[in-house]
Amino acid sequence: MVTDDQRLVRAYRRLLRFYPPGPRRDELLGTLIECAPPGRRRPAPSEVVNLVRHGLRARLGRPRSRGIVVLALLIALAAGFLGAGAAGRLGLEAVGSLPVGAEAAELNETVFPGLTVWGGSDAAKIVTQGDGEGIEYGYAVSWVKSTPATRDVAGYTAAARSRLEASGWTITGVDPPLDETDMVGANPADRAEGFTAERGGLALHFTDYLRPGAPWYDGDGNATYAIWHRPPWWVTGVAWLGGLLAAALSWLLTGWMSRRVRSRPAAALGVAGAVCCLLGILPAALLALPGSGTADETAAPFWQGLAYLGTGPAVLAGLVAALMVAAVVLKKPRSHRALAALVAAGTIVLGLGLYRADTGRLAAGSCTPTVPSGVVDPPSARLSYRSRVFIDPATPAEERNLIEAAFRRAFGGGYTFSGAPTPGFADAFCGHDRLAAGAERTLPWYWSVDLASPGLFGGMANEVRNMPGIVAVQHLPSGS
Repeated sequence: MVTDDQRLVRAYRRLLRFYPPGPRRDELLGTLIECAPPGRRRPAPSEVVNLVRHGLRARLGRPRSRGIVVLALLIALAAGFLGAGAAGRLGLEAVGSLPVGAEAAELNETVFPGLTVWGGSDAAKIVTQGDGEGIEYGYAVSWVKSTPATRDVAGYTAAARSRLEASGWTITGVDPPLDETDMVGANPADRAEGFTAERGGLALHFTDYLRPGAPWYDGDGNATYAIWHRPPWWVTGVAWLGGLLAAALSWLLTGWMSRRVRSRPAAALGVAGAVCCLLGILPAALLALPGSGTADETAAPFWQGLAYLGTGPAVLAGLVAALMVAAVVLKKPRSHRALAALVAAGTIVLGLGLYRADTGRLAAGSCTPTVPSGVVDPPSARLSYRSRVFIDPATPAEERNLIEAAFRRAFGGGYTFSGAPTPGFADAFCGHDRLAAGAERTLPWYWSVDLASPGLFGGMANEVRNMPGIVAVQHLPSGS
């Protein structure tokens, strides 16, 4: 008996889209309709699974090969990882800023009542880790100088916990006791206590340090808190959606290419290219295995492997995949060849543009150096982690050491020192142009300072701005 229920017919037609286009779809549709029992309005679950499974397999062609299924599955997993990472990263851009303005002032008063707080403000969504080998979610650090109240480490930490709990925060973890067993020159009087708290989409890590044996110029401690976003549930949903979409598209593309590559040499070349793609992506995907979550401010996104291992292998995999697709397209009609030629031309133009950008530096001319003065903190540097501290070259070594100790107290990142004629020294004044002969001797020396969070610049500038020998403290604009 042939069913006349159009709902069932439409449902079968939708499921048959899993098969590649061709007469096979109509043949299967006729068979399914003829075999449907009377009264059936929708496909049975077993039919759905069967049609999806065999349809996806048919997309790959090569019915005698099992290897194509394994290869397509690995390619789909790799593409799903890339798609999920890209979607998750884009989703983060829709997350609001960290506490600023009145909200930040309220939080500072809760954690550090009555004290002058430095730092805070917003931060980039994703930042490079301090060792430069990975990435993590951006966070903002706020700190106060050591006071008689903060020197009571246990008491002040307990009071901060109580105030935050009263404000709606939930304590999710307490730091283990300070262990300096293997530290050379450890002071038994050193103290450090801390905890982690969460409220809504924010997480906060508080720490109070006391080092009574530290030299006076280093200070005997401070109290800090770092605050960052806990990725909201919908960002995870966006990442899953992006991953599933990318995996499905990669499966369809793999099948499209597989059905069109018939000769053995071409197939072998295609397999070799696909394996190269997988070697460039799957190692990074392995680092996406479940980790420690958002336990502290060093939490990293699941796609951190792309940054940890470098984006070079992933970019190379993309180029190999694009060349493979172009090779298949060029076997088709002239319209496809024109499209491939257009893509190739665009790639060449882009490559030449990048080449000119790099070689333009070699042809740079001379410049008149620009020397900053005072505290320079433009609006364009709001989310920048880079800064410089300029000093007079005649500053005595002892005072230079004091300046270095002062900004180390306040920023929590790495730094390098540049003095003429250090390679790259002139870049701070002329970009990539050349200085006139002898001009370096008239310029100040400087430290390049990487801030732990952008808002720490103000505290660092406050620590050093009036010290002898200081010429300028500069917050560099983002991207400079």
